[in-house]
Amino acid sequence: MVDREVFDRRLGKLETLLRDLRGVAMVRRERFLSDRALQAQAERWLHLTTECLLDLAHHLIADRGWRTPDTYRQAARILREEGVITEEAASIMEGLAGLRNVLVHLYLDVDEERVWEILQNDLDAIEECAAALSRASRGSSE
Repeated sequence: MVDREVFDRRLGKLETLLRDLRGVAMVRRERFLSDRALQAQAERWLHLTTECLLDLAHHLIADRGWRTPDTYRQAARILREEGVITEEAASIMEGLAGLRNVLVHLYLDVDEERVWEILQNDLDAIEECAAALSRASRGSSE
């Protein structure tokens, strides 16, 4: 059984982070690319968003007894194979796993243009992925 408190705390944090990221996404591209503080906010919030999403994924995978992922990207694939998320959501999640590794380990190579693209194009898909995980954690496939 999914630990509701653990799951819901992470889900709540993810929802807050997505709201915050949407605020950053509203600024003009030129301002974002020239404002190091906004870039730092977006990077940190995307990192935490990814951590929440991956934690939710791993929690659900373990709860269901599905095969244990060896990588963060593999967690997205397992969720897709099990019908929890769509191919598009799995692709977004895999991309976020890659971004997480850049933000944490290869921070000298962060591409702010790519961060901007994620802010503009992927927040809805991240939200949909979180909603799918939430539904699956409750045993619903709505």
